Amino acid sequence: MSLLLINAGNTRTVMARGTAVDGRLLTAPERLDERLSVGDLQELADCIVGLRREGELVGLTSVVPAVTDTLKAAIPDLRSVDHTWELPFGVAIRGTETVGADRWCNMAAAVQAGLRDALVVDAGTATTIDVLHDGVFVGGLIAPGMAFAARKLQEEAARLWPVAFAPRPLRPGRDTDEALAIGAYQVGILGVIGAVEGLLAEYSTARVILTGGLASYLQRPDWMVDPDWTLRGLAALLA
Repeated sequence: MSLLLINAGNTRTVMARGTAVDGRLLTAPERLDERLSVGDLQELADCIVGLRREGELVGLTSVVPAVTDTLKAAIPDLRSVDHTWELPFGVAIRGTETVGADRWCNMAAAVQAGLRDALVVDAGTATTIDVLHDGVFVGGLIAPGMAFAARKLQEEAARLWPVAFAPRPLRPGRDTDEALAIGAYQVGILGVIGAVEGLLAEYSTARVILTGGLASYLQRPDWMVDPDWTLRGLAALLA
């Protein structure tokens, strides 16, 4: 079965095409475009309609209601993930209607990969850390994304200015520019790593999976990085 997969986040929309059997992607998804802004909704819809092949199943995971509504109007048979779907894992959290579709997909990808215990870190505009324990989605953490948090500080503070979020050695900054750059990177990275390690103290058998645009910055020897993780979960839920 050919799938056109759409992952609409707060900053960018990623599209991919894959082939799936019983919800398992047979190969890594073919990325079609990961630079599309969610700003021009009609352009996004027209792009997806143009890319769709005849008979192709189109699936969407979206955390942006305006994107969801626009794509549903443009593609009547679109399948958009939400809390009402039949899920391949138990759910032990409250307020399921408020849970982002990407989080359902990330848990579904863990189950599809044969995991019953997993910590999935999705590092983008927001950082989410979700916990699958004994096959049950027990909850997670949501925090400002590492680059987003640094940017907001620099926007709101009267005497600070923007710096690029990029790897910096952990040492005292010798001036304000260097202190901003090192602090944004090191405090952001170490904060997320510290939270994951704290959760691992309780969920010691969990496999750690990193995904999202900033995932590679968090890599550790025993942690897996998979930029297609959410797309794999979407494919699994479409089965």
